[in-house]
Amino acid sequence: MSTPPPPESTEPLPAPSRAARRWRLGERAALTLLVLVFGAEAWAMWCTDPDFYLPDPFRGLVLGLIALVVLSGWIRWNRLRKGLRVFAFITVAAVLVSEARARFREADSGAGRIERTDDVVLRYRYRPFAETRVGPKHDIPLTVSSQGLLDSEHVVPKPKDVFRIVVLTGSIANDGAIPFEDRFFRRLEEQLVGAVPDGRKVETINVSCEGYNTAQEVRLLEKVGLRYEPDLVIVAYMLTSAAIQDGAYRRIGNSFFLFRFLPLLARAKTGSICQMFAPFHDSYTFDLIVRSSLERLDLLRQIHGFRVLVAVLPVVEEYGDPVCTRLYDKVAGVAHDVGFETVRVADAFKGEPASFFAKPGRRDDVCHPNSEGHRRIGDSIATAVRGMLATSAPGPMPAPPR
Repeated sequence: MSTPPPPESTEPLPAPSRAARRWRLGERAALTLLVLVFGAEAWAMWCTDPDFYLPDPFRGLVLGLIALVVLSGWIRWNRLRKGLRVFAFITVAAVLVSEARARFREADSGAGRIERTDDVVLRYRYRPFAETRVGPKHDIPLTVSSQGLLDSEHVVPKPKDVFRIVVLTGSIANDGAIPFEDRFFRRLEEQLVGAVPDGRKVETINVSCEGYNTAQEVRLLEKVGLRYEPDLVIVAYMLTSAAIQDGAYRRIGNSFFLFRFLPLLARAKTGSICQMFAPFHDSYTFDLIVRSSLERLDLLRQIHGFRVLVAVLPVVEEYGDPVCTRLYDKVAGVAHDVGFETVRVADAFKGEPASFFAKPGRRDDVCHPNSEGHRRIGDSIATAVRGMLATSAPGPMPAPPR
């Protein structure tokens, strides 16, 4: 005869202990998962390849969140424990919202004038005939040329009475806050009137796109710039030219939000804004993007017969900053080793405080000077070009000695 099951107990289950209540969010399986995620993230941070500098602020954010949640389990006071968790969750949510806002704000800033391209090196370009607006109040219309350049149209083939200078650079030549005629390549053209010994008219062509690095600039020269038959190619090197970006987005690593704070973080850490550019110039990234691209440019020079000047542009920082100076000199040294003539444009800013060249209300924009900064850049490059022209006989400019 089977034994009937015991009647179900009607006694209430024992209430969770105070310690158990503190750990409601972290039971054994959840705690194991947190430990594994923490270990994986810590391992990823430790094993990051310094030769491919791509800082990831979210990795530290995730570790911090996990650490706060785990540590809160040891807090006996319920309000403090919940408050710490709420603070951690709100902080992460706020960062993600800020990232999204910065991402879509950057997308809006390039909307209409930026398009994707099948070229795997360029990745993106200006959309031909796109309309944009420039100037301090963004009230001056500007049309992208038929060749996808933020410049006026230029005749192809080159007229015999024209000496053409193609300028390769990134966003500085296309800064919407600067009136078109104030931009340094326009100032350069004005300063070189009558400078060519054989009397040819000087014409500058802005072959650039915002966010481009040196590899993309040289590629754009191959795809577009060479059809203008340049007599001289000027590489206006920005300290951002050793970084890899996609589109017109301003970001560092995976973060759009952190980019706006980089100058403050770099200055707080070392006292120099240029510290945020140093990792790109002290790793394999620099040789891959800059050195190899300049060597390719040298091959193009030999084939097409133009001359090259590398102008190392300064950031909006006090003249003589040792970190900045080291980076300028490194770029100039590599260009000289390849066989190019160089000019360190920062020397034209000597004697004035950095604030003198900052755009109104944009002191954080250290890569793009105001109109006075553009004037000095144009004048400095013009002086170097006049020196090159003075050493050249009429006709095609010879390559510099190797």
